[in-house]
Amino acid sequence: MKHKLHNLSDAISEQMGHQICSRVFVDDSPLLERAVAERAGVGWFGKNTNILTPTHGSWVFLGHLITDLDIEPDEPMKKTCGNCTMCIDACPTGAIVAPYVIDARRCISYLTIECRGSIPINLRSLVGDWVFGCDICQEVCPVNRDVSNAAMPEMKRTGFSALELIPLLSITQQEYSARFKNTPIKRSKLIGLQRNACVALGNIGDRRAVPALGRALREGQALVRGHAAWALGCLRGLMAIRLLEEALVSELDSGVREEIVAALQNNGSQAMQITQGAR
Repeated sequence: MKHKLHNLSDAISEQMGHQICSRVFVDDSPLLERAVAERAGVGWFGKNTNILTPTHGSWVFLGHLITDLDIEPDEPMKKTCGNCTMCIDACPTGAIVAPYVIDARRCISYLTIECRGSIPINLRSLVGDWVFGCDICQEVCPVNRDVSNAAMPEMKRTGFSALELIPLLSITQQEYSARFKNTPIKRSKLIGLQRNACVALGNIGDRRAVPALGRALREGQALVRGHAAWALGCLRGLMAIRLLEEALVSELDSGVREEIVAALQNNGSQAMQITQGAR
């Protein structure tokens, strides 16, 4: 985006016959791209707070080219979402608390990318299998149906391969840096991606993840260990309970211990039944 905006600045200077003063920003300035785009007539605010354009819906990238040119401004669009509330109704965590208002603390994109600490327990089951961001409010938006494709190949939205979750729990920092170099996934950091993978595995319910979650519970960083404990509590079963009980004996971090105890308490009745049956 920055490269293209710099090229645009050069093209304007060439057309004007003199070098214009300009600065380029792409998600790295105090300017709120969406607000500027709305005022410039690029699109209108959707109830999910994304900018919606007539031709590409919300599948657009926004950036700024600030110049000293005296330019006649365009008028903001008068189009709105009308009575549609599909994005509000579809949000799993209820992050769109009112039309045009998002509680970022509940947004899956915030929880899986920007949040550096523990994902609130009451929201974990609502995150589903998302491990980096969320597009639900865009995917259900009627404006995003039958939109035009990007003219530039590098800007086209293509299909994404789902990450294999279990291997993420054992990936090293070096492997992570090499695999996700120059990708947005680097924003979550390795510890965040592994935390997210634990939550997704707990929600998916695949018991094949129990051994890997057990290793994460023993060897991962505290943030990952806590979420691995939660996931094992969701997956249940004798092996999951045994791993939790063994970890509780040696765990020193108070926050992780609380996660382990909560996971065991949630499995209390089943743990008793399985233990008695094993005897």
